[in-house]
Amino acid sequence: MQRLEILPLVLDHQTFFQSPSNLIPRNIPFSPCLDGREINLIYGPLHAGKTSFLKYVAGLVQGVKIYINFADSRFKELGPECFQEIEEIAAEVYLKGNENEAEQIYYFLDEVHNFPGWENWVDRLYREGAGVFITSSSAGLLNPELSSRFAGRTRVLKLLPFSFKEYLTLKGLRVPRPNFLTPSRCDEMLCLFLKYFENGGFPAVIKDGNSMLSREYFEETLNNGIISGYNIQDAEGLKKLAVFLISNMASEYSLDTLKKASGIESEDTVRAYLDYLEEAFLLYRTPLFNHASENGNEKENNQERKVPCKVYAGDTGFFKTVFPNYPDSLGLRFENLVFLELLRQGNQVSYFRDKRECDFLLTEEGNPAVKAAVQVSVYFGNPATREREVLGLLEAMEVYGLNEGLILTMDDEGVIEIPDEDGEKKRIVINSVWKWMLE
Repeated sequence: MQRLEILPLVLDHQTFFQSPSNLIPRNIPFSPCLDGREINLIYGPLHAGKTSFLKYVAGLVQGVKIYINFADSRFKELGPECFQEIEEIAAEVYLKGNENEAEQIYYFLDEVHNFPGWENWVDRLYREGAGVFITSSSAGLLNPELSSRFAGRTRVLKLLPFSFKEYLTLKGLRVPRPNFLTPSRCDEMLCLFLKYFENGGFPAVIKDGNSMLSREYFEETLNNGIISGYNIQDAEGLKKLAVFLISNMASEYSLDTLKKASGIESEDTVRAYLDYLEEAFLLYRTPLFNHASENGNEKENNQERKVPCKVYAGDTGFFKTVFPNYPDSLGLRFENLVFLELLRQGNQVSYFRDKRECDFLLTEEGNPAVKAAVQVSVYFGNPATREREVLGLLEAMEVYGLNEGLILTMDDEGVIEIPDEDGEKKRIVINSVWKWMLE
C-alpha cells in the first residue's frame, strides 16, 4: 500500500522540480558543491529561496535528479521505510532500462530533517555515491551530534533573504558598478535601495510587491516552526518575547527585561525561547566582543560570563509588517540592514564598547583576530553625530590594531585621515550603504 501512496508524491515533486522557473543566481560560494564529494546542507529562513536554489544547482549538474519535499503534508502518515521505496521508484522510473542507468544520481531533499531516521538514509546515499543536497529552515540542524556524525563529509551554506544585488537581478535590472554611475543613475539606485530597505529581502515580497507576506512568514515560522515544532506551552509568552525583541532591534537586553516584557518567570525558559527564535532565523544575537570568545567556544563563554548581546531581526521587512504600531527607528533599522549584509558576506559579527562604542567588529570563523571595524550612521552631516561615530570607530581601531575603518551612511561619502601617536595615519572611509552593497 505504501508504494501506491509514495509514487504520486515522487512524480508530483519531479513535475514541480522540472517546471521552468525564473531562477536567480545567489551570491554564495556554491561551486564546490557541484563536485559531489560532500553532503551539501543549505540552511536559512523559510521562504528565503532554498528550493529555488536547489533547482538552480540541479540545472548545473549532469545526471539523474530526484527531488523530494518532505514538508509535503502527505508524508506525515508515512514511516522511515518510505526512504527505500523512494529509491526503488527512482530506479524503476528514471534509471532502469534506459541510457541513464549508469549516470550519476543526485538527491535534492527539502526539509528531510523533519523525518525520523533521515540521518541513516542520507549517510547511505552518500556512501553509495549519490550526490546529496539537503535544505533546512532551522539552524538547530547544525547540532554537535550531527556535526560529529557527518564530520569531514558536509559542506554547509547559509542562504538568507535576498541581498540588494539579488533584489536588482530579480527586478530584471543590471547590477551596476557603483563608482561609475551618473547622478541620475545614483538617484535611481537610491530609490530602489529605499524600497528594498523598507520591504526586506524575501523573494516573493520583492516579486509580488506584497510586503504583508513577510508578516505571514513570521507568523508561520513562529506558529508552525517553533510553537508546534517544540511543543511550546507558553505560546503567548513566546510571542510577546518575539515582539519585544524585534521591535527593539539593535539594542542590548537583559534577562530580567525579557522576563518582564514576556511575562515568563523562568530564566531557563527565556533562554530556550531565545535559542528557538534564533534557530528559526527570526532574530540574531550578536555579542559584545571580548577576549573570552577567542578560545573558539563563543556561545558557551557568552552564557557563562553573561556577556551582553544585541538582537537583530531576521529581515528588515518584519518591523513594518509585524509591528506596524511601534514607533519607527530609522537608525536602528539601518543598522539591522548592515548587520544582515555582513552575515551574507560570511563574517562573524560582534560589537565593541569601552569608553565609546563601535557598531560592528568582524572576525572569521575559527580566527579570533579582528579584521575590520564598521560604524553605521544614517545621517552623518551633524557635527555631534560625526564626532561620536568617528571617535567610536577610532577607539576600536586603536584597540585592535586596525589602520582603516568604515562608516556606512545613507548617502555621505569621503575619506578622513587622522594621524596617530606614532605619526602614522588612520584612514576612515565613508561610503553610502547602497554602493557598499553593490561592491
